[in-house]
Amino acid sequence: MQDYQGQPCLICGQAFTETDDIVTCPECGTPYHRACWKETGRCINAPLHVSGGSWQLDRQQKAAEERSAEKRAEEAEQEADRERNGDRMINAGLYDGVRLNPADPCIGLDPNEQIGGASMRDVAEFVSTNKFYYLPLFHFMQKTGKKFSFNLVCLLFPEFYFANRKMWLLSLGTMLLNVVLNIPTAILYFAEYMNISIPWADVETALFQQIYSISGIIWMIFKTVACLFANYLYFRFAAKRAGRIRSSASSEAEYHAQMHSAGGTSAVNIVLALVIKGAMLFTMMAMVLLVR
Repeated sequence: MQDYQGQPCLICGQAFTETDDIVTCPECGTPYHRACWKETGRCINAPLHVSGGSWQLDRQQKAAEERSAEKRAEEAEQEADRERNGDRMINAGLYDGVRLNPADPCIGLDPNEQIGGASMRDVAEFVSTNKFYYLPLFHFMQKTGKKFSFNLVCLLFPEFYFANRKMWLLSLGTMLLNVVLNIPTAILYFAEYMNISIPWADVETALFQQIYSISGIIWMIFKTVACLFANYLYFRFAAKRAGRIRSSASSEAEYHAQMHSAGGTSAVNIVLALVIKGAMLFTMMAMVLLVR
């Protein structure tokens, strides 16, 4: 009885109630009031008899379609509410539909999720700045295993990007590579603008021109690779350092102090990197002149 409650009788059009006496067509299963069936003497659901279908199956399908339509309407209404309230889905396709919440320290991600050997909560505190960019990206990298993405700042200034994010080993290594690759440029500068010739490096030879071109190509290749893997390198760096601080800190106060010191960004580091790179370039140019 419960299956038919609220469904209309095709003959009288009245909905079935709990107290109605109901009969069904033995061929297609269409329900009728017993009185309506007796009055008509046959099933009037001709389309089902022609198609060989079942009223019960059709009813289930219709109910499923109605539930699906209701769900879509509900989701659309929720999305409209979120749009009005400023809580919008950001990069849902890339970040697997994670809804980012600016009021949450983990911006809506699971704080207990393990990424790279540390919890999302610890990584979020270590990253500190620009979490809307990094945390969903780290979540995506952890889930998919993807290692490359595009980092424009690292493409333009790789050594300063690494210094700003306190990755000094990468910053110093990048600066050293850049200085070494700039030796041909320094020699060409001395020859063309200062009229200082370097006997062991004749800028007019084809060999020097090839070395000069190759050094520039190597630097561009390095910067391209660095920009594609910089975010992954920072992901591994942040997760490793955050996990180490969490396990070694003896108190919450020490934990937060170490996170503040080791994580985040530092404008002072950029200035320091500029000074170090300038000193490296000056030393390189002095050495080129000394070995004349």
